[in-house]
Amino acid sequence: MKKIIFKILLTILILLGVSTKSEAIEYNILVIPTEIFNVCDNYFCFPEPSEIAANYVIKDLGSFKGMNIVELPQLRATLEEDPELKASTINMLKSFEESEKIDFQTLDKLSKKFGVKSVILISCYAITDRSATRRGLWEVLEIASAFKITYPFNLTTTAVLTDNVNNIVMWSSKYNKTVSDTNGYFLALNQAQAASHLEKIKQYFKNNVSNNISQSVHLRFFPKDVRTFNINKPKAESSQDSQFIPNALDKLSQPKILKEIESTKQNSNENNTDDFIFEF
Repeated sequence: MKKIIFKILLTILILLGVSTKSEAIEYNILVIPTEIFNVCDNYFCFPEPSEIAANYVIKDLGSFKGMNIVELPQLRATLEEDPELKASTINMLKSFEESEKIDFQTLDKLSKKFGVKSVILISCYAITDRSATRRGLWEVLEIASAFKITYPFNLTTTAVLTDNVNNIVMWSSKYNKTVSDTNGYFLALNQAQAASHLEKIKQYFKNNVSNNISQSVHLRFFPKDVRTFNINKPKAESSQDSQFIPNALDKLSQPKILKEIESTKQNSNENNTDDFIFEF
C-alpha cells in the first residue's frame, strides 16, 4: 500500500515538474540604440533620443514575465572589454542608422557574446520637408536656435526585432512625429526652453513609442489567442427617421468654438517669445 501511495506521489511530482518547466519559458533580448556610444556628445549634453527610447523599452519589456533584457550599462561595459566587437558594432549601427541595412554577421557575434537570440535595433533622426539630410535631434535644435530657423522638424524612430538564429527580421515599425512648439518653431533660446524640449521628448517615447515597441515585441514571443464573436447589429431605422438633410455638415459648426480658437491665436501671437513648449 505504501509503495502504491509513493508511486502516486512521485507521478504527481513529475507531472508538476513538467508543467512548471513548460510554463517557465524565458527569452533573452538585447536592445541596442544606434547612439549608444554618443554619451554627452551634443551641445546640450542631453541623452540621445534612441537611447531614451531604448531605456524605456528595456524597462517595459523587463516588466513582462519570461523576458530577460540586457541593460545598456552592461552592454557598454562588455563591449569596452572587447575592442574588436565594439568596432564592428559601431560600424553596424552606423550602417543601420544611415540606410537601415542589417548586419546579421555582427548581430550573430553579439548574440553569442551576450547569450541572446534576438536583438532590437532602435534609431532616431530628424529631417525637414526642405532637406532629406538626416541629423541628430539635438544637433537640429542647436542649429535652429543659432540661426533662428522657424520651421518644424520631423522626428523618425525606427525599431527592428531580429531573429539571429535564422537571420530574419521578426518585426519592424516606424514612428513619425513633428517636433515643434505651438507656433511651429523648434528653438531653444535659453536652457529652460531646451530642458522643456527634453522633457517633452521623454514623455513622447515613454507614453507612445516605447509602449508600442515593447507590446509588439512581447506579442511576437507570447502571442495571444484571437477570438471571434458575433456582433448583433441594431435593426435598420424606419425610412421616416432616416431622411436626407441637405447641408447637414453646416449644422455641426459651432461659432463659439471658432471664436475661442481665433482668440487663442491672437493671444499666442502676443506672447510668442515665451511659448516654446510643444505637445505630442
